[in-house]
Amino acid sequence: MSRYPIVIEEFHNTLFKLRGITGIESGVENLEPIDTDMLGYSACAHLPHAALLRTGGGLKQEVLIQFELAFDYSPDSLQSLEFLAWFVRDCARGGTKVQLRPFALPPETPLGRQLGTTLKWHMDLFIDGIEESLEPAFETVRRLHHSIQTAIQLYSIPLK
Repeated sequence: MSRYPIVIEEFHNTLFKLRGITGIESGVENLEPIDTDMLGYSACAHLPHAALLRTGGGLKQEVLIQFELAFDYSPDSLQSLEFLAWFVRDCARGGTKVQLRPFALPPETPLGRQLGTTLKWHMDLFIDGIEESLEPAFETVRRLHHSIQTAIQLYSIPLK
């Protein structure tokens, strides 16, 4: 196995150590072929619609690395979420193209009510300049991982 997926796994492991986080999923998506007409399709529901609408779709040579975080709705999870909200904002202020946004499914489906059970948070990391390799994206994740480890230690963030 190449060393690149390990970068994602290590970042997962660090995020999962935060109290109240119950699950993490991630993926890499090529945004270049995404246009605004596609955003209405359910297959694109997980994408950051407002960001893509502002740019008229995905940019040339742009990928999205998305981390979906599930929480247990405890006070600990709210503190972890608050820490992540600050961390992501601080990274964005420093030039990293990252955002944290809520994600939820419809309140009702033909199978019943799901309101109160689907809230998750997406950490969206946009990386451009992707030509032949995902290495620039993985390097961005490496830097983000190092930064969050440093912040956790510096601010004595409680872990599981």
